[in-house]
Amino acid sequence: MKELHAVENWLKSYNFGELFDPKKGFIKEIKDLVPDPSLAMGNSKYARGGKEVMKDLKLPPAEQFAEDAKIPGTMGSSSMRRAGLYLNEVFRLNKDVRNFRMLSPDETYSNKLDAIFETTSRASVMPSEPWDKDMGRDGRMMEMLSEHSLQGLMQGYVLTGRHAVFASYEAFVQIIASMADQYAKFISVMRNYPWHGQIPSLNYILTSSGWRQEHNGFSHQNPGFIDDMLHKRGCFTRIFFPPDGNSTLAVLKDSLATNGGINLIVAGKTLEHRWLTPELAQKELKQGLMVWDFASDNDPQIVFGAAGDYLTKEALAAISIIKSETPKVRVRFVNILELSTLGVGGCHVPLTFEKYFTKDKPVIFNFHGYPQTLKELLFDYHENTGRFSVHGYIESGSTTTPFDMQVRNETSRYHLVMEVYRTLGALGDVEKAKASSLVEKYQNKLTEHREFIKEHGVDPQEIENWQWTKKS
Repeated sequence: MKELHAVENWLKSYNFGELFDPKKGFIKEIKDLVPDPSLAMGNSKYARGGKEVMKDLKLPPAEQFAEDAKIPGTMGSSSMRRAGLYLNEVFRLNKDVRNFRMLSPDETYSNKLDAIFETTSRASVMPSEPWDKDMGRDGRMMEMLSEHSLQGLMQGYVLTGRHAVFASYEAFVQIIASMADQYAKFISVMRNYPWHGQIPSLNYILTSSGWRQEHNGFSHQNPGFIDDMLHKRGCFTRIFFPPDGNSTLAVLKDSLATNGGINLIVAGKTLEHRWLTPELAQKELKQGLMVWDFASDNDPQIVFGAAGDYLTKEALAAISIIKSETPKVRVRFVNILELSTLGVGGCHVPLTFEKYFTKDKPVIFNFHGYPQTLKELLFDYHENTGRFSVHGYIESGSTTTPFDMQVRNETSRYHLVMEVYRTLGALGDVEKAKASSLVEKYQNKLTEHREFIKEHGVDPQEIENWQWTKKS
């Protein structure tokens, strides 16, 4: 009671009675400070979203910037180059409406998205200098080395009915994980209030991934943002791993057309193989995952699953080796385009899981992120979870060669091949002596690779110039 009286005396020292009459309420001087109801933030149409302030983007067809992929494995596609061309067209089509912005730390050129500068520029209100490049007062690209500022700007922009894309190195978008988490909680609660209208989705492009940060090293290798967003409940977070440029275009268009969610597009910027035609990319986008017939057999003895462009390539390279060494071994390849298809908080769970991964065959996953992330999704699916093996990033990075990143994290084609033969040898699908011999062969390949890169500093030509072939 002594402390309570002390607080009471302290509060009374402010002489609140001078400002408030119990019968009349606040005095006029205080009431005059309250803004007119029409000016209250909660009454602003821009705080409520909906059709009054939100206009859909004009989006070009994804096929407009697609590349020929009729022959799977054709070389020459860069997902970010495709994305840059597409985003430039989005800027052009919506130039008069001015309802689209892109945000990035100082990485637009590095991430191969600089095609947008054909139509827009970096926003800058500073005096212009002769050496300035791609800068202007009306620029729609907001580029600064502060992920926190960019996240806040994007949230405000989207909440007031406009559309945005945040592009970042995968490792450093993790800086704003807490802010994105709070925004996700807001979206979850917002859905309970009918008066709040629809708003566009937050769209992230995560590129310059750890798998191709072999030159910058360990500090630039972190797929953790995937985990943060995957744990959000409410069926509004979607995480995409397009395996090539054509599928990146399909995903980007789809994401820009959605409302009220959070979309993550995880794709590389290097020159890689083309796997899917625009039509197949659309089909896989609709399903979330797909059996790739060109890399699969009927009635498989073992199944590969892959999520991520570089991990997809390694899985397909492993299949190519297996079909060359043991043509009679039957394999299936399942590409996972949308990770949330596998089930996040009860969302998007396919009723035909066994249609893709069979009822009882061993399944080897090659995953872009941490293995435990995918294991959590698979845990609820089957009592026989022991048939699932997951390879992924295991925090084993360095300044090394691209293929050595795969080797260090045990996601390389050679690691996958060895696991296949250990598994099929134990099951009796491959004669044990032959299986052991092949495991030894590819273990020696790993040793040879280590010695080669120590001497030459680059991967051998059989890795650098690998092309897809499936011998039956």
